Amino acid sequence: MEAFDVTKSVISAEDLLDGVDFINEFAGELAQFSNRLTGTENETACARAIRNRLHDESEVKTRLEAYYATPLLGRGALPFLGVWYLASLLLYYVSFAGGRVAGTLLTALALVVFLSGGVALLSLFFGRRTLAGLLGKKVSYNVVSEFAKTNDGGQKRTFVIVDNHDAKLGGFFGDFGIMRKLTILVAPISAFLFVLFCIIKMAVGFDTVSKITALTILPAIFGLLGVFALFTHYSPFVRHARQNNGVATAVSMATYAYFVENTDRLPADAKIVYVSLGGENSAHGGSQAFVAAHPEFAGAKVVCVQDILSGDLKIAECDALRKIEFSTPVVSVIRSSAHAQNIEIAEVPHESPSEKLASLQGYTSNAFAKNGMQTATIIANNTTDHVLDRNDVEKLFSLTVGTLEKLMSETEKPVYSDDDSQKTTDMEIKGVAYK
Repeated sequence: MEAFDVTKSVISAEDLLDGVDFINEFAGELAQFSNRLTGTENETACARAIRNRLHDESEVKTRLEAYYATPLLGRGALPFLGVWYLASLLLYYVSFAGGRVAGTLLTALALVVFLSGGVALLSLFFGRRTLAGLLGKKVSYNVVSEFAKTNDGGQKRTFVIVDNHDAKLGGFFGDFGIMRKLTILVAPISAFLFVLFCIIKMAVGFDTVSKITALTILPAIFGLLGVFALFTHYSPFVRHARQNNGVATAVSMATYAYFVENTDRLPADAKIVYVSLGGENSAHGGSQAFVAAHPEFAGAKVVCVQDILSGDLKIAECDALRKIEFSTPVVSVIRSSAHAQNIEIAEVPHESPSEKLASLQGYTSNAFAKNGMQTATIIANNTTDHVLDRNDVEKLFSLTVGTLEKLMSETEKPVYSDDDSQKTTDMEIKGVAYK
């Protein structure tokens, strides 16, 4: 990939060097807090390390904001679907023990149990909180810091730079990519065939050897394959977690610190806010908690930095699966900043069904967009491009600083409607920790 021309950066060569040195150093330090799944001790320790280091770097008060997260909401709900499928499959086979009428009734029960439970568990997998209380709660922490040149109490334009410091659930097996493809292929086919065999069994009965053979062997093969795929795709165990490399966190911290240290780049009427989300990989618990806790930021412009695994930078313009549109002005400013600095950036593709499925778990910008904030997400989750290197970090750091500078250069001030302060979510906020 073409080397970054530092002369085109909005950051001076000295500040760029210092910032990237910090990013590389602190991302390495965060590696000691491995396997930091939602609500774990390592996730809490990581949040404290971010708070302490950011305070040291910026000399601005930085706090932990605690909230109740649901660790198994989102990705973590999928193994429960596998268990539910297995229970439905067992009920299907129990139905063979009775006569025609009893067998038909038990088969119908197995089908109803499978469909109703499947819908409920899929709603948890997609992040709906209606039944989230069944999954249990743990305390997670967002790290928050705010800075403005003056504290005159007047209305200020707010700009937020966001990352997440928690890790994603991994799988029971080493090659997560293969398991993803297997699950996407096998699970829907298996579920369809189970429903089909239930209907056939109720329609034709099981009064002959050939019928019993066909209605037992084939459902067993496809059913157990479906159960296996669903149950093993995500593992709730800490040892299987997919590591968060800390790059997005360190870049966002460096961006915030840059504006704190270079106050001439920060307009007098602007406030910059840094947020590192905990529990974000549990159905975006961190961003939802932050939005619920801070209605005063309803008019903010928000730049999210998520999953920086390579130099293949992209902008998420929308969550096509959930039909959530992100801010066109913010997307345009990111593009403009990239173009001005000769940084290559593309959009996350979202037209084909497979491209839409790639955003199955959504983006960090979702909660902000739903709350009416202007937001977009910078992401680089394509690991097939090349290994992330210093050149890539320079580009990303320069891009985030340039984006916020361009956003701040706008002269309009936010217009708050009467209902803005009432926008909330059903996220339960636990409290704010200052120590």
